[in-house]
Amino acid sequence: MKRECGVVLADEQQYLLDSRLGPVARQHGHASLTELVETVCSSLPSAPVACSVVDALTTHESLFFRDQAFWRQLEEHILPQLIAEADGRPLRFWSAACSHGQEPYSLAMLLEEKWPHVAATAQILASDVSPLAVQRGREGLYSMLEVNRGLVATRLLRHFTQESGSFRIQSLLRNRISWFAYNLLGTDVGPSRCDVVLCRNVLIYFSDRDRAFTLERMESASRPGGYIALGGTETTPRPSLAPGWYQLPTTPIRGFP
Repeated sequence: MKRECGVVLADEQQYLLDSRLGPVARQHGHASLTELVETVCSSLPSAPVACSVVDALTTHESLFFRDQAFWRQLEEHILPQLIAEADGRPLRFWSAACSHGQEPYSLAMLLEEKWPHVAATAQILASDVSPLAVQRGREGLYSMLEVNRGLVATRLLRHFTQESGSFRIQSLLRNRISWFAYNLLGTDVGPSRCDVVLCRNVLIYFSDRDRAFTLERMESASRPGGYIALGGTETTPRPSLAPGWYQLPTTPIRGFP
């Protein structure tokens, strides 16, 4: 997990291995965790068993419109500024650790409700290290519990249709998001020229070295003057605009200390 996606598992987190990997072992026909570990460590990162382990051991805690103060800052200050400065240019967003998709869909809903002309041309990119999580996000199907976490009734009625006890976000918004699996610590080239890069509550799982690398990558993905969004308890050496929000200088200055 450390080598492939930067997740540091401490000794006291042994319980996570037992509780989360037991079902994975059974799913892939292994009689024990030891057998599963031997298989996955000798497999390619793209192998189904490796993807299952990464998905099981990465945290997918997410909800719609998580942290109201964060979204209020985006709605009342950052988006109006970006829209005015863009002067008709399509805005570009990247949700860089989207889990099951609640964050990019929240953004798509907000744009459609407040600025439908902007929403029609905006580019929303959504990625996660887990291909299984990305697939769930692409499908846009959520349980009753998931839609009750962060969604008001008016949004549920407007943007979702009910399917056999679950709720699927309407195709208008699904089709506005481009999904892909992406490892923030990998070697693949990421998106570029983004107005906003969202990578919230991810750095807390990384070592100092991986954290610095990820911040560098997010800066490289941003336009000069663009915004980086982190979790409320995560920080960068740059001055914050509000909890979680940082703006890059209009003249790029490379490198996070």
